[in-house]
Amino acid sequence: MQGSTGSTSDKCHRSSSKAITSPTTNDFLARAGYDVIKKIGGGSYSEVKEVRQGPDRFAVKVIDTTKVSEDFRGRFLPREIQILSKIEHRYIINVHRILQAREKVFIVMELATGGDLLDYVRRKGHLSENRGRMFFSQLLDALGYLHNLDIAHRDLKCENVLLKSSSHIKLADFGFSRLCSRDGRRVLSQTFCGSTLYASPEVLQGQLYNPKLYDVWSLGCILFIMLFGIVPFDDGNVKKQIKQQLNREIRFPSSPNVAPEAKDLLSSMLEPDILARKSIPRIIRHPWLLASGYRLRCRRHSSSTVFYYYRCCFYLLVG
Repeated sequence: MQGSTGSTSDKCHRSSSKAITSPTTNDFLARAGYDVIKKIGGGSYSEVKEVRQGPDRFAVKVIDTTKVSEDFRGRFLPREIQILSKIEHRYIINVHRILQAREKVFIVMELATGGDLLDYVRRKGHLSENRGRMFFSQLLDALGYLHNLDIAHRDLKCENVLLKSSSHIKLADFGFSRLCSRDGRRVLSQTFCGSTLYASPEVLQGQLYNPKLYDVWSLGCILFIMLFGIVPFDDGNVKKQIKQQLNREIRFPSSPNVAPEAKDLLSSMLEPDILARKSIPRIIRHPWLLASGYRLRCRRHSSSTVFYYYRCCFYLLVG
């Protein structure tokens, strides 16, 4: 599926409804110059179609604004469109056009045909440490770029990480993203966003939270799932999950064998004390990322500097 479309109960302020009827959508896309190939995803308020325009193929996320809450229509959707219009990054799904017709919004974006990270991990059982490190470094690059633009994603999960190829991921779905400051002042969040499985204890407990540190926690959950093929905490009961999180009871399995440095990084990201939880600039200096020939570089994005790691001939060495 091309990104998440809000079909789970973990999403906030979204109502369920029947699927969008295809003819009206297809007719509008045809008038806009796109030939619909097939539907590739769908949820309670939107659907995703693969389309063709000349030799190029795209994914179009179609949002029916009559099937969402007033809060989502007036707050979350305009925020998503604002943020999508200002970001462009190698490891983020790029948006080509945003169209609107009556009660529908059409987001025309880059097509990723490799499925999502969750399906990929399920097929593999778990990822090798090298491949997990490669995907993690790409996500870290994307998230560092966003955070340096003062944007928090707030819905990081394996389903929102798409595969452009077997060695290239793309971060998608900015429906709950937001700017982290207003009039030059830092703004905390209080809305529960995303999925319970990837939620930090302060979010699950309904506290005001730093959205960037929430992203760090969720990214830690993604890394754990990549390396071990299971979730770090019991997700069957929220109260039990919170207790495990606060007590730092991370479920490290005995197999597969993962380097102690990787476990240390995970523990520092899945840290319930927000004052002790690592931020992106500290994560990129962790020994696990410095291992195997990683070196630090910096890249300019407008006025922001994004740090990330690379490794010579890395793609040839991935297991």
